[in-house]
Amino acid sequence: IRDRYQRRVRGLSTNTEDRDSNMSEKNKVPPPEVNLSEQFKKEANDPAMQAYLKSLGIDPTYVGPKDDNRRVVISEFAIVFKDHEKPAVLSFKNDEEMKKAKKTPMVIKEGCKYKMRVTFRVQHNVVLGLQITNAIHAKIGKTIKDTEMLGTYPPKNEFQAVEIPKHGYHEAPTGALARGEYKAEMRFIDDDGKCHLEFDYVIKIAKDWTE
Repeated sequence: IRDRYQRRVRGLSTNTEDRDSNMSEKNKVPPPEVNLSEQFKKEANDPAMQAYLKSLGIDPTYVGPKDDNRRVVISEFAIVFKDHEKPAVLSFKNDEEMKKAKKTPMVIKEGCKYKMRVTFRVQHNVVLGLQITNAIHAKIGKTIKDTEMLGTYPPKNEFQAVEIPKHGYHEAPTGALARGEYKAEMRFIDDDGKCHLEFDYVIKIAKDWTE
């Protein structure tokens, strides 16, 4: 049923799918999508498909915003700490706040344990194979990179939060050479390789929280 759903929601026939499998990843073009409400109507006489769609958390009465065609929308990005109560938070209520993220360092005390928390929602249609990649470019040594596989995400009006990494924490470096600002970016990508959302931010490794 899942394969049938993916073919239908992307507007694929079996022949098209076979043809695409012979194409290189570089040359693949994501197939056109099918409107979600129309999809429910088409499956009205298929109880198994209806049940599968609902098992994904898809609401047949969902109506997407008419004034916002984005597929993935972020409302807040935060760095949370294992042994420090107050998180570092960036709000993304509009484009201006997203631009300010590049110029607003998020302070992390050296040696502390931390993880990322992102609050977002999917709009308009299902995103298949959604994943978040987060990269922090280190001043010394290799880039710290996380990839969190989220799976299939249905559209919703409510925002939801995920933490990266899902299990455990990163540990901030210590020492004078490690202190300073680090550029970073986060991307939301589907299994066709399409990036639905990306933003840059800056973290600052400091000797104390007040710096």
